[in-house]
Amino acid sequence: MPESQNSKKIICIADHDEDDRMLLHEALLTLDQPFEILEIGSKNQLADRLSRLSEILPDFIFLNTSMPGVEGFQYIEAIRKEVESGMKIKIIIYSTDNERSSIEKAFEHGADFYAVKPSNYRDLKNLARNIIEMNWETFDEGSRIFHIL
Repeated sequence: MPESQNSKKIICIADHDEDDRMLLHEALLTLDQPFEILEIGSKNQLADRLSRLSEILPDFIFLNTSMPGVEGFQYIEAIRKEVESGMKIKIIIYSTDNERSSIEKAFEHGADFYAVKPSNYRDLKNLARNIIEMNWETFDEGSRIFHIL
């Protein structure tokens, strides 16, 4: 039975680094699932997407909090406030910052998951698989961070 349009997951990748967006996009495609992937590369594109969240509600937002001109942690709160069902959106912080204080701050502002950007493509594919296939209703607090040492 073919997948219906409603079963297609919508994923938004907000990162100023074009290479990082492309690699994550490719890693997600290796999962062979029906996705619509939206890429955001600037503060203006992010603000525009947030203003239209109710039009296309993503299932997942991969948010780099280090985008120039973006107060990343405040965007988490803005996403949650923008649409009533904003709590259904899974917000994944996708960053090179592995400082404990940044991770704690992300969760305080409402992030669902914190992923330190992997240094190799194999680990990136594992990250994508873990996030997309995770049972979000039953995962425990200790599973909220992805970091390869």
